[in-house]
Amino acid sequence: MVWNDTRLQFDHLNDSPRLEVDSKMMDQVWVPDVYFRNEKEAAFHDVTVPNKFMHLHPEGNVEYSMRLSLTLSCRMLLQKYPLDTQRCPMLIQSYTYTTENVMFYWQEGAGVPGPISYDREIALGTELPQFSIVENVTESCNGTMDVDTPKFACIKAHFTLKRDIGYYIIQIYVPGILIVGLSWVSFWLDLEAIPARVSLGVLTVLTLNTHGSHIQSQLPKVSYIKAIDVWSVSSLIFVFSALLEFAYVNVLARRGDKELRATQVFTIPSDGSNKDGGEVTCPIERLAIVLWSGTIAVGQAQTHVVQPSCTFSKTDVGLG
Repeated sequence: MVWNDTRLQFDHLNDSPRLEVDSKMMDQVWVPDVYFRNEKEAAFHDVTVPNKFMHLHPEGNVEYSMRLSLTLSCRMLLQKYPLDTQRCPMLIQSYTYTTENVMFYWQEGAGVPGPISYDREIALGTELPQFSIVENVTESCNGTMDVDTPKFACIKAHFTLKRDIGYYIIQIYVPGILIVGLSWVSFWLDLEAIPARVSLGVLTVLTLNTHGSHIQSQLPKVSYIKAIDVWSVSSLIFVFSALLEFAYVNVLARRGDKELRATQVFTIPSDGSNKDGGEVTCPIERLAIVLWSGTIAVGQAQTHVVQPSCTFSKTDVGLG
């Protein structure tokens, strides 16, 4: 930060382009009372000495810099998470001096690279661990951040951050797609392989539920629906629908088998002992034994039947 203090002019004393002030002498020079309005945590760096410097220029300009580590609050809109882009502010304001005494402005002009500069490792468009810095915008907010009087000096900067989706593709989307695809394998299994199809359906439902719980434990707790929530619920619906499809198809198949057995008949030719002659047919579903004459064994009992009959319904009967 740079300001002018006419009390520190020394152009009439020597021709030095600037004076470098020792850290012990900095406390003797007036410094604006700057603070970060949306700061949550902050730390000074003082290893091995306090990381700050002050240069005095002949015309009375003071150049002051110090090293800070800040954690700033940012109100994020997470409806599109993790495909979201956030715009986070940095508010710098005077704590004591009002706009009648102090005004803040971003340093701009010829020969100035810009009010905000980055390290070479964190240039615009490069990736941070979770975000990419797309752009930054600076503006003055002198006297506009306070509703009541007095008005204080203020400047702010907005950083546009785009979330990197690579981590979420590997950890969330790819496993979810594989689990849903695994649940569809049951469509190619034989209909009679009931244990295999049920086990596969239940296993994929439980696996996806566990995977979704792990995802939710790492997400920010908000009261509205996020894009990742829609993805998780949709995947669970697909997996659960595959299990319901098997149950529905199995019921239809069993009902169809019953109707097919009801329409089939078997025929036993006459051996001449039937008075009426000809043949007798009975539905297979009734599981009846048709006899013209002879004996049948039910358990250990012997019964002599002389008339054709189809009345033994759904009973296991052995021929004697």
